Amino acid sequence: MEKTKTNQQTTTTTKMNIKKRSTTFVSKRTTATSTIVQAEKTRRVAANARERRRMNGLNSAFDHLRTVLPSSMFQQQRRFSKYETLQMAQSYIAALQSILQLNSSTNTDQSLTNMSNTTDEDVDTPMQDY
Repeated sequence: MEKTKTNQQTTTTTKMNIKKRSTTFVSKRTTATSTIVQAEKTRRVAANARERRRMNGLNSAFDHLRTVLPSSMFQQQRRFSKYETLQMAQSYIAALQSILQLNSSTNTDQSLTNMSNTTDEDVDTPMQDY
C-alpha cells in the first residue's frame, strides 16, 4: 500500500514538473512570439508612414502641375484625375514644342530672306566694332 502511495505521489510530482516545464516553455515561446509580432507591427507602422508621406508629396506635385497648366484646359468644374492631368500636360508640352518648331522654322526663313535682300554694297562695307 505504501508502495502504491509512493508511486502515486511520484506520478503526481512528475506530472506537475512536466506541467511546469511545458508552461515555462509555452510562456517563453509566447513572449518570443509577441516580441516578433510587436516588431512586425512597428515596422508596418513605419512603412505606412513612409508611404503616406510619399503619396502626399505626389499629390502635392499633381496639384502644382494643375496650377501650371493653362486654365483653358480646365473647362469643367471638377478636379481632374492624375491620369487626365498627365494627358493634358503631355498635350500642352506637345503644343509648346510645335510652337517652338514653327517659330524656329519661321526665323530660319526670315534670315534666309534677309540674306537674299542684301546687296553687294552691304557685303563690301566693313562692319564696325562697337
